[in-house]
Amino acid sequence: MNLIDLATFSRRYFFFFVKKCNDIYRSGHDLSIYREIIDMHRKHDNLESLLEKEAFLKLMYETLEKWNMNQKGARLIPFDDFKRSLRFWKDCLVKLYQYKLHEHNDNAIRTINKMLEKVFINIKVMQSKRRIVGVSKALHFLLPDLIMPIDGKYTLPAIYGYNKYSNSPEREFITFKEIFNRSLEITSNLQLNPSDVDGEKWNTSVPKLIDNAIIGLLKSEEGEVRSLFK
Repeated sequence: MNLIDLATFSRRYFFFFVKKCNDIYRSGHDLSIYREIIDMHRKHDNLESLLEKEAFLKLMYETLEKWNMNQKGARLIPFDDFKRSLRFWKDCLVKLYQYKLHEHNDNAIRTINKMLEKVFINIKVMQSKRRIVGVSKALHFLLPDLIMPIDGKYTLPAIYGYNKYSNSPEREFITFKEIFNRSLEITSNLQLNPSDVDGEKWNTSVPKLIDNAIIGLLKSEEGEVRSLFK
């Protein structure tokens, strides 16, 4: 059993770890600027309009920086290049915006995966070679109801047992697609829907709930996890 299986074993376990994340995970400016992004989505519900707003794109870029995408080995591309790339892929992103993680069928999933592959491999977010972390976070900011953010500290170890690394965009997309399809499976198995999103702290969307449960599990003490089985 991988850690993701434990975090998503039942709704009881899942929401225990979601709460744990909200109790102890990052707060302050890291959270507030992220919630500004989500608030802009909820207010406008129009990605095409948001992509034309300089303030929205700058907020995305700043949040990526706050989420460690411009330190150590990670490097964002310059803001103007970032903005240009997002707007170049606007049509595809706007089409993806209509899909939600909790609403899908097999035909829709095939269409989504094809569009995601095109965007993931070609969109410009990172200067550094590794793409999956920075691109997934950017896609979550653009498509908060469809894509969950991925990182090497929580997501990849929870799903694969280690911080999985690939050396090409095409190989990284395979991992990204596996994680996306796993998030679809979790949403279906636990019957997650917008009514589960209470809007508290990091609880902003169904995909983010899954991310929160993963973070909450990996930040839990062993005794807390064992107590669930009693």
